[in-house]
Amino acid sequence: MKDILIIGAGIVGSSIAYACSKKNLDVVLLEKNFEAMDEVSSANSGIVHAGYDPEEGTLKAKLNLRGSRLYPNLCRELNVGYLNCGAFIVATNDEEAEILETLRLKAVERDIPYEILTREQALQQEPNLNDQVISVLSFPSTAVVTPWEVGHAMIETAILNQVEFVPDSEVLEVFKIEGGFRIITASNRFEAKMIINASGLCGDKVARLNQADYPNVLNYRRGEYDVFDRSFKGFINHVIYPVPTVLGKGVLALVTVEGNIMIGPNSEMIDMPYDTQTTAEGLTSVSQCINKTMKNLPVGAIIRQFAGVRPVPITKDFIIEEDTPDWINVIGIESPGLASAPAIAEMVMNDFIQPKFQANDRIDYHNRNAPIKIMESDPLTRAALIKENPKYGKMVCLCEQVSEQEIINCIHRPDGARSVKGVKKRVRPGSGRCQGGFCEPEIVKILARELKIDLSEVVYDTINSTMLKRKG
Repeated sequence: MKDILIIGAGIVGSSIAYACSKKNLDVVLLEKNFEAMDEVSSANSGIVHAGYDPEEGTLKAKLNLRGSRLYPNLCRELNVGYLNCGAFIVATNDEEAEILETLRLKAVERDIPYEILTREQALQQEPNLNDQVISVLSFPSTAVVTPWEVGHAMIETAILNQVEFVPDSEVLEVFKIEGGFRIITASNRFEAKMIINASGLCGDKVARLNQADYPNVLNYRRGEYDVFDRSFKGFINHVIYPVPTVLGKGVLALVTVEGNIMIGPNSEMIDMPYDTQTTAEGLTSVSQCINKTMKNLPVGAIIRQFAGVRPVPITKDFIIEEDTPDWINVIGIESPGLASAPAIAEMVMNDFIQPKFQANDRIDYHNRNAPIKIMESDPLTRAALIKENPKYGKMVCLCEQVSEQEIINCIHRPDGARSVKGVKKRVRPGSGRCQGGFCEPEIVKILARELKIDLSEVVYDTINSTMLKRKG
């Protein structure tokens, strides 16, 4: 029997698994999808919010603030990207300027660094602010990460430290047994003393597998985004927010860790948790809203549009609770969930795991080695790598300058890619201007060869998303 079974390998589940991997605990992490980090954690803004916005007294307020302060060291430990770009909240009239003052007072109470900027001061740093902007509240501690890079790095480190990771394992049934629980998936069964339900969009449904009358319900909010070509890096230097409303933080603009401009999201309540289609109406609203804060956006450089769905709890706060003995729900983690994830894991460890297991630190703990990025290596290192292995010199993705060997490496790492999208998330082929038009066929061939499967078995992301068919 395992000590702990974690359901869901999004940013929250992977953070908890990573925290557990530092202790002498026997842990299994289950993920229903073919790849981890493929739902809520795969389609959001990637912002580590500073913590000024959530309502006082909520878990959101407490954990956002703590999480934002944990992120710099976490990203150093994992050797993943962390862009401390700062944020501007821009006011376009006197009424919005008064709201900025309310947010400033929250920042004072929470000891969050800030600065009030005049229009002229703000334009020196962000010359493409809209002409209507009259003042700015600046939060220099705001940062941006690539969520799936962080998540996969945590899972990989957890695997290196004896956490068992099992993808393609949707939980179908739950039974209470002596000393713990029995979890049934389509192809396996697991037993564990403690269950941590971090199952994202289906968190309430999984909770009802344990307790049929579980009362908390999750609703669903969809947000749509535009992504711009990296050639416009420098057009935006900060996260640019409008003044928040009751509907959320609003349509924002940012530059990603990799250098793409991204704008969005709109906010639309939907009925189905996996409805990630984009709509003409939604993307039009994104364009119209961003014009309030920004001007001169290079709309001709949009290379991708996508939508993400977030769980919206009826409690209006994160749900982190011991629902029945040794069954821990960590659900309803909407924004600022990404920013809060390290602190959520810390809370789960301190409040639920340690009191039961009193686990010691793992003596033989292993850090992961960062993957080789050939075009980010210095010229001498790059030349030596290519001389030793010519596949580092064969560029499969010309847009992002990704070599064949980097793709091979990402397939064979502990949390290795198993799909075209999985390769894209790890080393970025298909993320550039052509969006995979050139490199995707070659990636399919590499996956088939390295996984020792037929070309017709290679999938884009889900188990049913094969890209080729056998003749006859």
